[in-house]
Amino acid sequence: MRTFASADTFIESSQSSLRLGRLVANATFLEALLRHGPYDRFEFFCPTDAEKKRLGEWIGSLPDGRHLGSRVELRSPFELPSRFAEADWEVVHSGGWSRYLPALAWLRARYARHAIPLTGTIHSLNDPSMASMLRRLSEAPLGACDAVICTSRDGRESFRRQLDLVNGGHQPFFGRLEVAPLGVDERYFAPGNKSRSRRKLSVQDGAGVAFWMGRLSAASKADLHPLLYQWRQIVTEASGKDRLLVLAGGGSEGDLKSLRETVAELGLGNSVRIRADIEDSEKLDWLAAANVFVSPVDNHQETFGIALVEAMAAGLPVVASNWDGYKDLVEEGITGFLIGTRWVPPPPDVVALRALLEPNLAQLTSSQGVAVDPSALRKALTSLLDDPDLAQRMGEAGRKKARRSFAWEAVIGRLSDIWADLKRNSQAMAVPGVGRGNDPEILDPVDAFGHYGSEPMGADPIVRISELGLSILQGKIPMPPTFGDLMPISNGKLLTSLVLELRAGNRKLSEHLAACAKVTNSGEEASLWLAHWLLKYGVLEVV
Repeated sequence: MRTFASADTFIESSQSSLRLGRLVANATFLEALLRHGPYDRFEFFCPTDAEKKRLGEWIGSLPDGRHLGSRVELRSPFELPSRFAEADWEVVHSGGWSRYLPALAWLRARYARHAIPLTGTIHSLNDPSMASMLRRLSEAPLGACDAVICTSRDGRESFRRQLDLVNGGHQPFFGRLEVAPLGVDERYFAPGNKSRSRRKLSVQDGAGVAFWMGRLSAASKADLHPLLYQWRQIVTEASGKDRLLVLAGGGSEGDLKSLRETVAELGLGNSVRIRADIEDSEKLDWLAAANVFVSPVDNHQETFGIALVEAMAAGLPVVASNWDGYKDLVEEGITGFLIGTRWVPPPPDVVALRALLEPNLAQLTSSQGVAVDPSALRKALTSLLDDPDLAQRMGEAGRKKARRSFAWEAVIGRLSDIWADLKRNSQAMAVPGVGRGNDPEILDPVDAFGHYGSEPMGADPIVRISELGLSILQGKIPMPPTFGDLMPISNGKLLTSLVLELRAGNRKLSEHLAACAKVTNSGEEASLWLAHWLLKYGVLEVV
């Protein structure tokens, strides 16, 4: 039986309409995995009961949710140690690499009997804490059965370069760097009706429409002001033809205000629309209504470009910056145009402040040194708006490329091949890092906080049932509640034993714990923790 496992639920929001690229990528990945993955079972270790409920409801909301959910088991994270010891999963995959991969590698080294493959996907790679995250990854017990999944070739190269910078060639990352793109939801391939969508959006049939979809933020996505200046010239040179630029996406009040002011200052009120926080239905209408998709991204946070693939699937030619993961998406002169870019870093004094600056400000200082060739951008847009046949040919070529390379079924096939290859590697090797001890990032709480209490740790008092405990035993008041998320480690049989075994009289705590552990076949550490829970609530008391 082939089983897929994850400590990640992939669903970070209960909203039915997801707008942030990472949220969209993870949610649509999960749906495609359940539908197209070659696995008999799926185990998800959900961080909290609330997230377990959300994931279960999300799966149930899918059109074939009952069928898909029949192969899914939602578990508590407290079950990971025992499942690592018992299971022989095909892979343990996470939607992110930095949080999960190192922690899972140490857990595997401590508990697993098999070298189970571990993988995680990159998203943005420009976080100020990248160095510390990469050091932690490099120190983790990873091996040839593990991989970081990079969504583009440029993303892989950036990840490799940053690893080299952090390691200095002395402590390499022992896993693999594999390339597999993100995918696009099937609904984007359904061609929309241009005339109907234009009527809904109040757009003239003969207008030439360029569409941007993404965060409306110069700090975290792209500075769109240069595009507006070029659009003014496009409109001026259009000789009476209708031209409309639509900028759609989420943005702060400050970002939206800045864009609107520039639109007004350039006299573009009739040829630019800014649509903030549109719903998916409106986005699909704009993709159907537009003639070309434009994306002059200049930010280092981008490693792929979901919006470009959605536009290609919808049959639009793409004009995009020749930048990062976009290079893997757009075929120059075939599915659109890649616009040349130049970049220089901020002054050294600004780079030195990167870890202190507010993250968006740090990103803005870098992206403002990125120049997307304005003249080439204008010419590419003009050529597609003036030549509907060229736009249609490129759009159809883009749709075919999207179907071939970025439909989720194809992407899941690529990922499944990677995971199968890693599984073959794992079968010929021991568990990486076995015997290396505990995760060095997890400091021993006894060493760190053992001095906090007023009573010394390790004390062995005499305990007894309190008056409150006796009232509970007599059914006069209920047992104190246990937090739902802690239920997996709140052993009901052991809790009962810790109370009932004291009915015969007082005991030293150590003797009592040993007796209860023997009766319930439990570890003395678990017994000690639950005994203190009973002391906390006053069910037991120290004599």
